[in-house]
Amino acid sequence: MKTSAYWKSGSLISAGDFIDLFWKIRNKGFRTLYFLFHFSNQARTAIKWNANTSTSDFWIIPEVRRRWNEKCTGNPALEYEDYVVATYFSGLSGLRMLSVGCGTGARERKFARYPTFDLIEGIDMAGKLVEEARENARRMNLSNLRYHEGDFEKHTFQPGSFDVILFNSSLHHFDNINRLMQGKIKPLLKKGGFLLLFEYVGPKRLQWTDFQLKFANEVLKSLPDKYKLRFRSHSAKRKIYRPGLWRMCFVDPSEAVDSESIISSVHNHFGTLEEKLLGWDITHLVFKDIAHNFIADDRETKSLISYVFEKEDHYMSVTGRSDAIFGVYQK
Repeated sequence: MKTSAYWKSGSLISAGDFIDLFWKIRNKGFRTLYFLFHFSNQARTAIKWNANTSTSDFWIIPEVRRRWNEKCTGNPALEYEDYVVATYFSGLSGLRMLSVGCGTGARERKFARYPTFDLIEGIDMAGKLVEEARENARRMNLSNLRYHEGDFEKHTFQPGSFDVILFNSSLHHFDNINRLMQGKIKPLLKKGGFLLLFEYVGPKRLQWTDFQLKFANEVLKSLPDKYKLRFRSHSAKRKIYRPGLWRMCFVDPSEAVDSESIISSVHNHFGTLEEKLLGWDITHLVFKDIAHNFIADDRETKSLISYVFEKEDHYMSVTGRSDAIFGVYQK
């Protein structure tokens, strides 16, 4: 949001803002507007994620998650946690990991199953999610997990105390990524420590490019109407809109605030061991609000999912872009 070129890429308000608000109120009630009256950016962010329940976002589609696995590890059945441990930490023990923006703790629990880690700490400002993460860890008897509710940038951790730092779709919620890398993340890692990213790195504030919108809308238009029905509705999703900047800044002030700087900032401060393009450019846009229609395990549904995947791969080959990456880096 610092350059005139960026502001020209979108408008302050879009038609999609009103459509999205209508469906949020219809599906979640007027209480979804409650957090708008908290004028602290941090308060609005925390309330949003405490109240966040995914109804029909693209990550609920099993085939989407298998696609991510394949792009990360080369195997649709192998998740990146297992791949990372086998590839980089085989035979090691006594490691300490920090997961920033841990949410309900799903990723930490997968790593914690390995004797490789003596301690895995997670931090998130959404207290409801942190408490759920703690309860999940207690239920699974994972004694090597510890969770903190709070702001990562303000929380005090001992310098040089971690072998691994993980950001799983959380780094794009931080501003001034280059400063964060230099002033906070690098000092916390031991010499030779690892930075793991599974991360959105696309346009700031989700200001999709004109070509990206046009391409995604063509894919959406080609889908059968019954697959475009919105969650709990008989109304079809007809068009993908670029979100207005006012909405992005006011509703979720942390969303993709400096996302375009992530790759260059990481490269400035870490050596790259591997970095893989995951896409999301088209699947995220097309499946949003209609993903529940693509859960069924039948031939037609799977064929349509494969079609969307093929379109996204073509888009990536033409543009050379990817809105998401999986990366392993070393201090």
